Amino acid sequence: MCGRVVTTSSPEELSEYVGAAAILDVLDGPDHNVAPSGRLPIAWEDPTDGHQRLLGTARWGLVPQWATDPSIGGRMFNARSETVAGKPSFRAAFRNRRCLVPVDGFYEWSPASTGSPKQPWFVRRADGAPLAMAGLWEARTDGEGSVLRTCTILTVEANADLAPIHHRMPALLPPGDWAGWLDPSTCDASALESLLVPAPAGLLERHPVDHRVNDARRKGAELTVPVADPTQVGGDAGQEALW
Repeated sequence: MCGRVVTTSSPEELSEYVGAAAILDVLDGPDHNVAPSGRLPIAWEDPTDGHQRLLGTARWGLVPQWATDPSIGGRMFNARSETVAGKPSFRAAFRNRRCLVPVDGFYEWSPASTGSPKQPWFVRRADGAPLAMAGLWEARTDGEGSVLRTCTILTVEANADLAPIHHRMPALLPPGDWAGWLDPSTCDASALESLLVPAPAGLLERHPVDHRVNDARRKGAELTVPVADPTQVGGDAGQEALW
């Protein structure tokens, strides 16, 4: 799964990276610990305006168009790529509203040894570029005319870089697949599903980080700083679990 991400690139940097023609809205600033219900940058194509690529933001946790209570999004922050095409909560967005979620890294937790908390790890591209996660988005307008845009991140089986700490990972798309994924006129489920595969080995790097990342109220860059690897030094390397 993917339940925490890091967003530090500026809107201008992300716009250039994904090839967006316009920036509709932006995040408040860098956030080294975005949890579900927080806001993420997303890129999508507008079928009503020449399929131009747009960059904006969305609340993390998809709210299906049929949902009467937006709080349902709290359970919809990930979608399994193997079943997304048929799930009532995701199938409409999978057909028509696909997006990229460009972030600078994410956290994953490895299983705990007896009596110890799970160990958090920071994961990023080895070359330092943003990660383009495959996502879905929806939008709804409330009674006052405000638009609520929401999104979810698709997951696949872990690749060799992540398998030692977790069995799932975000679906990461290389630039050559972005146009096919984003094109809203493409509705061939098989063709779309073929893009959702584990990332090549060696694309990612990871290191253990302090348990302070468990507290989603903490947002600082210190959360991504490496700590001693407990699997190499034994025990929990003296790291205190701070929730």
